[in-house]
Amino acid sequence: AQGSLGFMYANGRGVPQDDAEAVRWYQLAAEQGYARAQFSLGFMYSSGEGVPQDDAEAVRWYRLAAEQGVADAQGNLGSMYGNGRGVPQDYVEAHMWANLATAQSSGEDRDRWVKNRENNAAKMTAEQIAEAQRRARQWNEAHPR
Repeated sequence: AQGSLGFMYANGRGVPQDDAEAVRWYQLAAEQGYARAQFSLGFMYSSGEGVPQDDAEAVRWYRLAAEQGVADAQGNLGSMYGNGRGVPQDYVEAHMWANLATAQSSGEDRDRWVKNRENNAAKMTAEQIAEAQRRARQWNEAHPR
């Protein structure tokens, strides 16, 4: 319910739109391990909505949600690695997370993660791409669905 209230405040659904109030509710839900709220909180920190913009804090929340299998969080975490936002730039990690997001997405979301993965791959060696693929397989084995 806390995550849903965060969504309601973030989008002005039934309540006045209020990013700071959305963050408050997302934070409560995220601290209890609710993955979608962790993703949403990461987004709020990444974009500076309702909180001061903080890439490192965005990465922290994206990672928690990504580790629970939230595709959008995986893709956004990959973007953070690819752009060196909140973490040192690392194309192998960027490719791995984009790969994981791609595997469980469809439509425009999947297209976005494929493009992100391809952009990273263009800057990588064949060995780095193989390592990213190995890490994605290893992650999938450790996190069966």
